[in-house]
Amino acid sequence: MTAHREASTEGAHRETSTENTQRKTLPPTTFMGFLKGMGPGIVVVLSWLGTGDFISSAVSGSTYGYALIWTLVLAVGSRYFIVSTMSKYQLCNAVGDETILDGYRRLWKGFPLYIGVTTSILGFVYVSFLAVAAGTALNHLAGGLIHLGDWGTPAWAIVSAAAATYLAFLKRTHYRGLEILAQLTMAALVVCFLVALIGTGIDVSALVKGMALDLPPGENGYITAVTTAVALIGAVGGSAANLLYPYLMHEKGWRGAEFRRLQRYDLITGTTVMFGLVLAVWVVAAETLHGTGASVDSEQGLVLMMERAVGPAGPTLMWLAIFFVVFDNIVTQPRVFVQMLAESVYKSRPDRLRRLQAKSPDTAPDQLHHTDKLFKSVLLFIMLTPVIFSLPFAPDLIVLTLLGNGLSVVTVPALMVGLVAITMRKDLMLPGHANRWWENLVLAGIGAVGIWATYELVVSIVGTVSHG
Repeated sequence: MTAHREASTEGAHRETSTENTQRKTLPPTTFMGFLKGMGPGIVVVLSWLGTGDFISSAVSGSTYGYALIWTLVLAVGSRYFIVSTMSKYQLCNAVGDETILDGYRRLWKGFPLYIGVTTSILGFVYVSFLAVAAGTALNHLAGGLIHLGDWGTPAWAIVSAAAATYLAFLKRTHYRGLEILAQLTMAALVVCFLVALIGTGIDVSALVKGMALDLPPGENGYITAVTTAVALIGAVGGSAANLLYPYLMHEKGWRGAEFRRLQRYDLITGTTVMFGLVLAVWVVAAETLHGTGASVDSEQGLVLMMERAVGPAGPTLMWLAIFFVVFDNIVTQPRVFVQMLAESVYKSRPDRLRRLQAKSPDTAPDQLHHTDKLFKSVLLFIMLTPVIFSLPFAPDLIVLTLLGNGLSVVTVPALMVGLVAITMRKDLMLPGHANRWWENLVLAGIGAVGIWATYELVVSIVGTVSHG
């Protein structure tokens, strides 16, 4: 029975791979073709960014000025390296695996389901925070026209969640919708921070020094630098959101080693944009808050920082940027996480996939999850239920914070160790694409930092619970 099921699974996998191969797009061969072909990098970068990234950068800028900007370079570079390695497996494996989950399954058959379940729960946690942030942003933007009192944030959170749910349930046009949303978000962020930088100016010499291993003054400068670098690298290196890029790349139609070059350019472009946006926040905070004793610990702090930078227009620009960032996150993250959950179920229960194919023979194999009640019901729950946390009588988000941190504790080490294990094996990779010794060393270093950060989370959770 087991052998028959394995054979059936492989047969279904070969059918899917054949159909996908027949209709996959071809990689570009010209410079303009490369420019037009890019897209997943910008989409995923904006789904990686959140108000937390902006707040932490503002805190660093207000506390250290231009010093330690080089730690941001290390963090962004670490994320590029990890995500590019995931993408390499998906594009350059020698065993016909369609997605990164197929690779993890070769280590343990239950690995994909483990990832699918934990990331879907994380998606619920993320949306719970994002819905509140989106509602808060829209309430401030519309406050001069529509006064809803204590119900302003909940009302706009519901509007945001409903709009995001509509976009998330789009089928064939979903990816194009993500690209358009990402372009709008990018425009809002560029306008916001460009205006801010014009208002504050940039100390170019201090910026250059800050990128050249500059340390904060005082005898504890070295310790501060190490702590900051480890925290930033650990946060991005062990993030489940790193799994988003391979899936968006797959949805774009990139399949096969011939897309590796385009994928690299695309991801380099995206991570460079991410670095520029976060750096802009850091610089604005350094110019407006450093040395004043003021700091940033919430979205409202970002708004006050922008008001100092550009005057009365600052808050509106910042709330607009915050809304687009969190709305892009709501649309992108949970859908991909639930898609991974559905795919992991199909790998464990191939009969379910065959039934879906029989019911919808005209649906493309990589779109069958849209016809699955499991995908629809879980995604609907994750997209809409979290708005309850925006209500005036909502429960405290501290429980969700602990849940999210706890899931990170059990997910991060497995993702990092698994990634090294599958990409170093020459029997799984095309010739010339298995990790070199130094690539394994870099991944191991980033993974070690991520695991150390995970340990700190464990200590934090135990401390919170013991004092709760």
